[in-house]
Amino acid sequence: MHQPKLDGLIGNISKEIYRDKSFYYNNYIDANVTVENDSTGSLIIGGRPDENQYITNTYVYKYSTLNGDYVYTTNDNIDDEQYLLRDDLTENMFKNTIGLGTAYWDYASLQEEKYPTIKDTCLYMPELQAGVNLPTDPEIVDLNSLDPSDENTIDSTETNENGIAIQTLEALPEVTIYPISVNEINIDFSSIPENTSFTYYINGQEIETINLTEKTYTFKYNFVDEMEIVISNGANEKTITINPVEIRNEISLVGSDYAYLIGNNLYINGELQSGKYVNVYSRYALNINGQVIDISNGEATSDELVENKLQKTSKPLHTYEYKGSYIETFGTYSKIDGNVKLQIYNVRSGKLSAISSNLDMKIDNYVVDNYNDKEYQTILTNSGEIVDLKEQLQYPDNFLSRNVKQIVQNSHHENTEMMVIYNTGKVIIFNYVNGNVIYETEEKADSGLTDYITGSINSIWSDYEDKQSEYLRSKELIAKLAEMPIEEVLKGVEDNTNNVNGDDSTGIITNLNNSAGGAANPNHSAENINNINPNNGNLSNSNITNNTTSTNEESYITVYNGETGEYEVYSESEILEGKEEMPVSETKKIKENGLESVYNYEQKEEMGIQINGSIIVILIITLIIISLIILKIVILKKKK
Repeated sequence: MHQPKLDGLIGNISKEIYRDKSFYYNNYIDANVTVENDSTGSLIIGGRPDENQYITNTYVYKYSTLNGDYVYTTNDNIDDEQYLLRDDLTENMFKNTIGLGTAYWDYASLQEEKYPTIKDTCLYMPELQAGVNLPTDPEIVDLNSLDPSDENTIDSTETNENGIAIQTLEALPEVTIYPISVNEINIDFSSIPENTSFTYYINGQEIETINLTEKTYTFKYNFVDEMEIVISNGANEKTITINPVEIRNEISLVGSDYAYLIGNNLYINGELQSGKYVNVYSRYALNINGQVIDISNGEATSDELVENKLQKTSKPLHTYEYKGSYIETFGTYSKIDGNVKLQIYNVRSGKLSAISSNLDMKIDNYVVDNYNDKEYQTILTNSGEIVDLKEQLQYPDNFLSRNVKQIVQNSHHENTEMMVIYNTGKVIIFNYVNGNVIYETEEKADSGLTDYITGSINSIWSDYEDKQSEYLRSKELIAKLAEMPIEEVLKGVEDNTNNVNGDDSTGIITNLNNSAGGAANPNHSAENINNINPNNGNLSNSNITNNTTSTNEESYITVYNGETGEYEVYSESEILEGKEEMPVSETKKIKENGLESVYNYEQKEEMGIQINGSIIVILIITLIIISLIILKIVILKKKK
């Protein structure tokens, strides 16, 4: 029996779908979709909009978006009658027209301006079903109906093919909240849409409304009061509730001093302190009364108590001066000499490193270092797993890398130490170069089946041997780039191509012409160079060597891209001097200019197979875990 669905079919297919139209039916889609290729994007069949015609009785909310454009203005192979407005979303529409029926769906939620919900009898835990708000149609103005003499006439050049001006509203930005000191928090906004503001509340009381003009706002915060942020653009709004316990920092490691929170109890160098505390950061602790304590001596820094208020200027997490540039690191991005960069930069031991901002990572929970020619970059994922992206840290025996709450690196650069606190409350400090344990609390009681299940599933992703192999390949590429920068390789090819009518006694011109079909072709630059060089890609002995020898010592860094699963190499100078938010990687330049064989750096294409295999393993383990849970419930019932 086919169960009607209230969701989308968006995904990506590489083959034609089953041609029986009675096989896919009774669907409704309301979504904002982002795709890499506009020409193949779709709100029904992702990657193959031409297949939409084989999906029957399927409807789409008219103001859903595809790469920021309303879907009805794009070529999405959807008939006009399939588009629905807010007023169309009635019980009759869902129940009869779309065909959801009454067996599975409850329509009472429509009275609360929410989509139909699944009936409680069909759910294991119905109390978790909150419902999804119905959409709000944007204002649409027909320019052809306006009186040009009317002073209120809208002046807009954004019209569709029917002469309709669309008053577009950017989606509300995503919000990230994190501590930056013992008594301050930052609120990062993913974008700065026009006509957008936010209002903040303390303990339910409205304090102030701010027009959104900055990516980051800094607040003094006592880590006791509940705070709410309401973002609005006039048509839509969303509320973010800040729970002080969830965002507080609980560990600090500075030189030989360390501190941690267990509940509201503060421990400094292993000793329990009197009083109750709500935050620990760097060398300071904040007590429940709003007083800041210096961890090194246990004394209050002043008599002033923390008050919740917006600061005049935003403050970064970290600041660095590197090669004449001023770097500011925030939670979700960085600034270099005032220019926003969509990577997280860090300078330690005199070297620059970068972490991709698209990684699944807890804000400011990472270890970066360069020691004995080894480069370390280790993060804590949002699911509580410690992941080595470059060289593997030296962990103590029987170290558990999951169920982790927070990690912190010793602030003193000469100290190669890391502090970890687990969800169970266990704390450990160790040297990540030799694995020696410096401090460790007693093991807490077993955290139960839930933590075991979470740990088991997360551990599937703990095999990073392939990633580290790719990282080592990127280091080899850096060595080649230091010898043969891409720009100079391309310039060498171009210079020799420009001399095509000159003396070809070296054989270069003949080989270029032969390989490019008698004409200089920049898209065949890798092939051309290989034809020139009998060593097949190694330019050190070729006739182009004199043209491609690096005259400066360019530095490069490796960054793991969380979206593609690949290691990318970037030029430091382009990062530091460029104005763009995202510099172009050397890896991408190699691919775009066809230089893979020159640098012997072809990208592997096995990721899909690895992901599919992992999904199968996850499903198998999930079924086993569910069986164990059911068995445990049955046993408990029998004991009762």
